Amino acid sequence: MFSYIFMKILERRPRSYDGRISKLSGGRILEIKKEVASAVPPGSLVLEIGCGTGELAAMLVAAGSRVDGFDLSDVMVAASQERMEHEKLYEKLSLRHMGVDAMDGLPDGAYDAVVSTLVFSELTDDERRFALEHAARVLKPGGHLVIADEVVPRSMSRGWTHALFRLPLLLATFLLSGDSTEPVKNLAGEISSAGFSIIEESRSHGDAFAIVVAHKTVDK
Repeated sequence: MFSYIFMKILERRPRSYDGRISKLSGGRILEIKKEVASAVPPGSLVLEIGCGTGELAAMLVAAGSRVDGFDLSDVMVAASQERMEHEKLYEKLSLRHMGVDAMDGLPDGAYDAVVSTLVFSELTDDERRFALEHAARVLKPGGHLVIADEVVPRSMSRGWTHALFRLPLLLATFLLSGDSTEPVKNLAGEISSAGFSIIEESRSHGDAFAIVVAHKTVDK
């Protein structure tokens, strides 16, 4: 289980965010981003929901894709812009400061893939439905959706263990940042309900983290 509290604290130091969170997670977050990037066909036009510091976007660009990223945090967008300038990604990466509630302004059928890491657990049920609805709308038929996030373990025993371990971190996070997060109960089910066909769902970290790869059905 990822220590969300550390992520929220480190967001205040965007220049060192990626390196510090990689160390705190034992390199797991970096590996997850690599796995997400590997699920996107090279040469794709990609929409990233919650681009953060642009680490995943840079991986996708390195694989030959072009990326449109957005993030609700202006601090993180600024960090992504610094990365874009430093790594000279101008022609392959564009950034917006916005939240998922503005996805209805994105063009229909424009993207080959939509990706997101550690964002959906921060959204309400309605926000997730809205984000998935518009992810389906902006994707081309057959386009890929790849989401990596915290989820509720499938077994009751693991669920209780996860909840008990997570509670003090949640309380501390809220007290320090005013923010909270909630593991998604049925991420694959929500994705299917939005009109996607699941290609693969992989679980890790005590069944409390999932990477779901899906594609938009042709008639959606």
